[in-house]
Amino acid sequence: MDADLARLHAAAYFVGALAHGAEKNLGKGCNSVCNLAGKRFGLEAVQDVAQTSDPLKAVEVLRQALTAHGLVWDFEPFAGERPELVTEEDGKHKLRLVFRTCMVRNALFCYAHEQKQSLCYMAHGVFAGAMERIMPNTRVHLEIIQAGPNACLKEMTWEVVS
Repeated sequence: MDADLARLHAAAYFVGALAHGAEKNLGKGCNSVCNLAGKRFGLEAVQDVAQTSDPLKAVEVLRQALTAHGLVWDFEPFAGERPELVTEEDGKHKLRLVFRTCMVRNALFCYAHEQKQSLCYMAHGVFAGAMERIMPNTRVHLEIIQAGPNACLKEMTWEVVS
């Protein structure tokens, strides 16, 4: 293993251990704390990017902004069994996304820690905060539909707020 990869592996292990310790000490409250921390990072990470009301364009703007910050997070819209990518139900819009390469999932696997815990909530906060900045006057939520070793299926829900 080369030196850069060894350092990255050690950092991922540390992040996994830190999340595990926080979850043990704070319980479910850790998810909320991590979500809020992620949301703040997401809002700041995309301060100077284009804004749009089109969710598909917003997803691409976010991908490009994160790449510019050196964050590799491979996600894309996923229709699955739905005829349309974007659906609407009770005034809330929905878009399913498949997340392939995920820094959180990689860190969790280095430490052998389960998914759908605090680090996933932090990532959800990053995504939601960034999307709320890119799509002004929206409230965004990201939910895990299915977590897996190679990819996660998530659903972004958003509503327009005043």
